[in-house]
Amino acid sequence: MPIAHADDDRFSLTVSGFRPTSTTEFEGSSSAVPGETLNLEEDFDLARKATRTRIEGMVRLTERQRLVFVYYNLKRKRSLAVDEEFTWNGRHYDIDTLVRTRFDFSLATLSYEYAFIDTPKWLVAGAIGAHWAEAKASITAEDTSLIDENERTSGGSPALGLRVLATPTPRWRLSGYAQAFKARVDGIDARFTRAGLAAEYRIWDNLGVQVGYDWFKLSADYAQTYWSGKLDIAIRGPTAGVTLAF
Repeated sequence: MPIAHADDDRFSLTVSGFRPTSTTEFEGSSSAVPGETLNLEEDFDLARKATRTRIEGMVRLTERQRLVFVYYNLKRKRSLAVDEEFTWNGRHYDIDTLVRTRFDFSLATLSYEYAFIDTPKWLVAGAIGAHWAEAKASITAEDTSLIDENERTSGGSPALGLRVLATPTPRWRLSGYAQAFKARVDGIDARFTRAGLAAEYRIWDNLGVQVGYDWFKLSADYAQTYWSGKLDIAIRGPTAGVTLAF
């Protein structure tokens, strides 16, 4: 039986290899110390690229309603003797200081979609959902914690977005999406943007191969009584995987 309309799957699961390029910056300041910025990839040679698993699932509730879930995480660590001087929290560190860096980041999203355009060749859906992101970092220099190993930033926020799916032939599926939101919760002013493109070929009705590109950016400003700071994360890169659909 040939694949029919733009999206007639009742359930699909895509497991991909995701090889993103990452940029991670911390900035901190207090009443006594002006703001200072550390770029983990440039300053401490933390790996810019690392292949991880990306999971995306979809459940169709009705002809026009769907739930979509996405999850991936990045875990990186590095030890090196720095080749440039740097300053953090008012303390100076010389060349050849041994620095141990670890940064873990996880992202999970759950979105409800309603297709306001649904034809045999096109599907255009609005999305509203929730994002949960968690970043955990530790930086140690000369046995002194620049960022404590238990330092963790996490939180959730709503998201608004749009997804477009085109099926130019029964077996080709071309899709793109974009999501964004801005919110202030518990002293954290967070802004994020997500976007992606994918091309999938259905070898059989229930099995496909997919390649794509995913992009995510998060900026979080946090302010407390004695300390304030900023975390900027940019993650983007290609994906390649397999889709099971029913």
